Amino acid sequence: MRRAPRGRALAAVDSGGVVRHIGRVSTAAQRLSSARFRLAAGVLGVVLPAIVVSGALAAPSKTLVITDPRADVSGAVDLTRVSLQRSSDGRLRAVFSFAAKLTPKTLLAGSGPPGSACLRIWTVATADPAVMRPDRLACVTARSDDEFRGGVYEVTGPQPPKRIADASVKQTASGQSIVLRFTQSSIARPQRIRFAVEATRPGCERVTCIDALPDGATARSFRLR
Repeated sequence: MRRAPRGRALAAVDSGGVVRHIGRVSTAAQRLSSARFRLAAGVLGVVLPAIVVSGALAAPSKTLVITDPRADVSGAVDLTRVSLQRSSDGRLRAVFSFAAKLTPKTLLAGSGPPGSACLRIWTVATADPAVMRPDRLACVTARSDDEFRGGVYEVTGPQPPKRIADASVKQTASGQSIVLRFTQSSIARPQRIRFAVEATRPGCERVTCIDALPDGATARSFRLR
């Protein structure tokens, strides 16, 4: 006998739909069926939340770490370490660590663009990071003198990156690291990504103002699932 898809069966129970029988059923049988239904519904009420919680809180992934020498660039935005991990809630967690304490005010420029630190992300399996632009950016920059701002941006063709999602930003107690969290849906949920990292000095658009890692035109591979 072909079994109904599990998702449909649960939806029917959750929706409170009436179970109908084909053909006549005796009153006793109806009472027995009703009792069994209430028992099954009670069991489902206990089991289903546990299933939902265990599915949502998946085990975090291994952490991928990239390190960079101190003082390889001038200015305050000098990256020394970046890590990437899939958290237990499914979001991606990137930690940018700097040679010195960083504040939102440090990233603001008197003129020109603000400073920033970004993951450059290639989500397409056939993309070549050596010759192609990333299709996503996950960045932290400054909104004001006392507030960081995080976001995910879509890169398409020659147009400027388009902001498509928020990303949470939290600074560690030392002030030298910033934690950026963003959802997998904001990067289209690929099975694997390639990524590199760039930090730019505020008010400067020259190549010499960029701290890039890993060194060279390479990108690191990271499996999401």
